[in-house]
Amino acid sequence: MTTTLGNPADLAPGWVTALFILTVLVMGALVVAGVHRASRASGVRPSRAAVVTAVALGAWLGVTGLLAAVGFFEEWKSLPPRFVLVIVPPLLAIVALARSSAVIPLIAATPPGWLVGAQAFRIVVEVVLWALVVARAAPEIMTFTGTGRNFDVAVGITALIVPALLGRGDRPERRRLALWWNVAGILILVNTVLHAILATPTRFQLFLTSPPNTFIASFPYVWLPGFLVPLAWALHVLSIRQLARAPRPTGRLRA
Repeated sequence: MTTTLGNPADLAPGWVTALFILTVLVMGALVVAGVHRASRASGVRPSRAAVVTAVALGAWLGVTGLLAAVGFFEEWKSLPPRFVLVIVPPLLAIVALARSSAVIPLIAATPPGWLVGAQAFRIVVEVVLWALVVARAAPEIMTFTGTGRNFDVAVGITALIVPALLGRGDRPERRRLALWWNVAGILILVNTVLHAILATPTRFQLFLTSPPNTFIASFPYVWLPGFLVPLAWALHVLSIRQLARAPRPTGRLRA
């Protein structure tokens, strides 16, 4: 027997949903463009790398979006919940990025400020979440106001500042600053994700919220845990891998 809940995401204003979809599309396009330019600068076949990235990303967004649209993920009481299928594959991909040597030439050819500055998309995400809370489509625990437990907006705002301080990353003190910024960003993201997961109506629910935290299983908001959150993780991981390595004088794109 399965248990489904009515989804508060139906209350989301049209402009909020449109802004969220636009954010996903823009960030997806930037990921593909970034892979293309970094692979071209590093000597990797740029067209192949970009096509593989675009196909994989498009397939993932398409499959998760379709399943969310038909309500597949809105079953919370089974063990494990179907929503796990949204979370686990991106996590495995991030682990692969953290361990793979194939990405080293790509991140070596990328200006350090790019991987940091791209995190500014989290400002838009926080605006979307705040608007969803105001519309009663999401619980307040998902945002930064009142009893909210989400402070990701601070990472997004500082992501606009740190690249200017970082420069090309050749000065050790600036690299250390960016490393600590990434660590802080990861801790804030861990806090946000844990609160979000523990507020979903699974058997392991810890936070009772009104409305329940079920909007993340609906279309298009399934792309928040399915793409935008993993993207934030991946940018932190890649930035740390890049900054932890000795700077290279050649082979980088011009910022």
